[in-house]
Amino acid sequence: MPGEILGSSDTLDWSDVIQRSYRLSAADVCVPPVDHFAIMLQCSKPAELQRRTGSKWVRSRYAPDDVSLLSVARQSHWRWLDDLHVSHVYLSRNLLTRVAEEIAGRSVTDVVLHDILVTTDPLLARLVNAITAEAAAPALGGSVYVDALATQMAVHLLRRYSTLQYRQMTPQPKLDGSRLRELQAFMEEHLHDALSVTRLAEQVGMGSWTFSRAFKQATGCPAHQYIIGARIKRAKRLLADPTLVLSDIAAQCGFSDQAHMTRLLKASLGVTPRQLRNRPDCAIDQPSGDSLSL
Repeated sequence: MPGEILGSSDTLDWSDVIQRSYRLSAADVCVPPVDHFAIMLQCSKPAELQRRTGSKWVRSRYAPDDVSLLSVARQSHWRWLDDLHVSHVYLSRNLLTRVAEEIAGRSVTDVVLHDILVTTDPLLARLVNAITAEAAAPALGGSVYVDALATQMAVHLLRRYSTLQYRQMTPQPKLDGSRLRELQAFMEEHLHDALSVTRLAEQVGMGSWTFSRAFKQATGCPAHQYIIGARIKRAKRLLADPTLVLSDIAAQCGFSDQAHMTRLLKASLGVTPRQLRNRPDCAIDQPSGDSLSL
């Protein structure tokens, strides 16, 4: 950009979000396509802004707190006659696609942000200002805070300023028969490990989104809930052996520690591990309503 960088998030541990503030001299400049969606906030006095993303020039008054939007992979030609102070926030294609799939409930092949030269949008302006302030003065939990702001911004952009292209609907893969039994055996064998949805999806050759739907359809519950039920079931069985130490049982069941096991057993069964150990019958009987099994 033909000007001075006033601040940026370049040295911060942010994911899928970049922030840069500029003081820009008057210019006529061609900007090559970028791999992030751009949200540009006007922070100085009103000015005339011109832009061409196709064959036609568009011009508009660019007032303080106005926002300009530019989609990913779009070449643009800009002109302005006055110095500008702007804050740019760039959101990755990965973030917009991930959020789009979460709110649409289906696979998205592409997100196209509407190329708007100038719009007045107080919510977008507040979000850009909040991200800019965090980049200028990072604080505790900054990456988590910015991730929340960026997600809110992504939802707002998707609802008001975007077009989504969906993957053509095809028959969804199913988890049944031997395929499901093999996965259950794998989960039982690795119950003491970190069993993420991504890892389980890879085990059956599916994407995470497809796997989550197929697993719930096959078992009646989400994968993470199924895993918790399996761990509780194993804990009940191991607690029947008085020679085993509670911390060892927690490790064998895949709980992060003994306290984690205690919280989940208390929430699910209404008793602590020690109380359960003193009731051998509870180590045999499934709690009412628990349909999870391996």
